[in-house]
Amino acid sequence: MAEAPEDEILTVAKTEGRRVCPNCGEENPHMIHESTDKNNIIMDYPRVYGKKYKCGRCGTEWREK
Repeated sequence: MAEAPEDEILTVAKTEGRRVCPNCGEENPHMIHESTDKNNIIMDYPRVYGKKYKCGRCGTEWREK
């Protein structure tokens, strides 16, 4: 798969079961890092942000919808 630009985050459908990297297929939970996505505001008051994930093996960032 082609590398995505640094500012672009993939959006994938939420899956049942274990979270898997959409690029390389890594499923080890210690290799998938969760962080706050300040560009994805879920609720204004109180302010609630979405989550984004980054693969520790290939560096792909994605969010789940």
